Amino acid sequence: MIVRWQKEQEYFIVRLYQDLVGDWILSQSWGDRAANEATVTHTVLHSYKEARRLLSNIARQQRKLGYRHTGMSEEQLGFDFSH
Repeated sequence: MIVRWQKEQEYFIVRLYQDLVGDWILSQSWGDRAANEATVTHTVLHSYKEARRLLSNIARQQRKLGYRHTGMSEEQLGFDFSH
């Protein structure tokens, strides 16, 4: 899942995905397009519920900071690594 917020030239993007060992990874990237600056962090979470709770908190914080939600996409590739 990818969720995007924007405020003028500033952006904030969250990517939520499950890694090959089953942990949920929430990657946050933010920056300023005009200054060509960016920062990225990764948080390992042990359940989808925990990851969604953190994503909800981030969304609330972004609204308080004046960012507007500009998009969300989700794609499940369905790889089967059991073989």
